This record gives sequence, C-alpha cells and structure tokens, in this order.
Amino acid sequence: MATLKGELNRELNRIKATQYRQRISRYGRKAVYALEPKEPLKFKPWFLQGIEYYQKEKGFTFEVLCPGLLRVKRPGQTTLLRTYKDFVREYKNDYLSKF
Repeated sequence: MATLKGELNRELNRIKATQYRQRISRYGRKAVYALEPKEPLKFKPWFLQGIEYYQKEKGFTFEVLCPGLLRVKRPGQTTLLRTYKDFVREYKNDYLSKF
C-alpha cells in the first residue's frame, strides 16, 4: 500500500511540474509568478480601483449625492443607488473571501 501511495504522489508531482513548465514556456516566467496569490488590498484602494475600472471599461458614471450615498448610472440599464455600507459588505463578503 505504501508503494502505491508513493508512486501516485510521484506521478502527481510529475504532472504538476509538467504543467508548470508548459505555463512558463507558453506565458513566460513573469506571467506564471503573477498567478500566485497576493495580499488583499485595503478598502480604499480597492474601492478607487473598482470605480476607475467601471468608468473606463464599462462606461459607468458615478455621482456622490451625499456622504455615504452614490448614484451609479449604467449605460443601457437602470440607475442604482449604493451606500457606503453596500460597498463595505461587498468588500468583506466577496473580495476578502478570495484570500
């Protein structure tokens, strides 16, 4: 039984090394190392990067109505009102759960 486990582990390690080598040859060493998990962003940089992404890539428009309340105009869709607490909840439940 111990030999079977040893052989299985050797084969799995060989497959893993082969896949790793193929990723490096296909995408380059920098791209492969970029896939490793990083530290999560703090809330403020995460929030600002998200706003910038949705403005540039998706064409959203953001308008601060009052402190803690944001109007999100989505092209071709309905307008949303989001509070600061909504973003904090999304940050904690969705973003941080990936790390």
